[in-house]
Amino acid sequence: MKSTEKNREFTLEDFEKGLMLAGFISPKNEQEILEREILAEHDKQVSDSNKKTYFKRVVLAAKIVDELIEEKTFGRVKFQKLIYLCEHSCEMGLNNRYAKFAAGPFDHKFMHSINKEFKKQKWYDVGFRKDAKYKVPVYSKMEKYDSYKQYYNRYFSDTHESIQTLIDIFKNVRTRQVELVATIYACLLELKESDTIINIETLSHKLYSWSKEKAKFSRDEIGTTYDWMIKQQIVPNRNQ
Repeated sequence: MKSTEKNREFTLEDFEKGLMLAGFISPKNEQEILEREILAEHDKQVSDSNKKTYFKRVVLAAKIVDELIEEKTFGRVKFQKLIYLCEHSCEMGLNNRYAKFAAGPFDHKFMHSINKEFKKQKWYDVGFRKDAKYKVPVYSKMEKYDSYKQYYNRYFSDTHESIQTLIDIFKNVRTRQVELVATIYACLLELKESDTIINIETLSHKLYSWSKEKAKFSRDEIGTTYDWMIKQQIVPNRNQ
């Protein structure tokens, strides 16, 4: 029986073509030049898309800072959790960027780059004050801080209402509560993805297995918060 294209052997020609497409050797003919150009254009589109997504996230973060800059409850953990919740309300599809940290879903790379980007855009400068054992970021407005709004209006005109609602809900809420809400949200996404029935049993089990730090939340607190999230419509929709 003849070999199919799917299970045919990998040849030296395949290897050389891979090297050519990767840019390690030069194209030999017009067809290979065309293939390289198509691949380069694809890579550029992916790169440009990633840059645009990153900038949209920075703009969204600038909106959150603008709204909460004067609030005493505004710190690093609350900032990240609000970014996470607002991104999901916009259905930006960024869940794969978040890792599991003790305080809930956390995008380490983004949070370490954001202050640099704020300063580059001349929106906000950031200093730090010590609060017990933690360094709390303190944002101060720079000369062009208002200019983020032109991008925000362009990117989030359709989802502004849901973003504003989330910010208003959590504006004066303690970090502990925002942390629990964001972690419940992430647990709900995981339960939905695995097609698991969602109830207080499965949700509590998922949340407690997130990190040993989650033992600070009682089962009653988890259930009460989940019921509140449903009423406030802060739960993943069917498309997420």
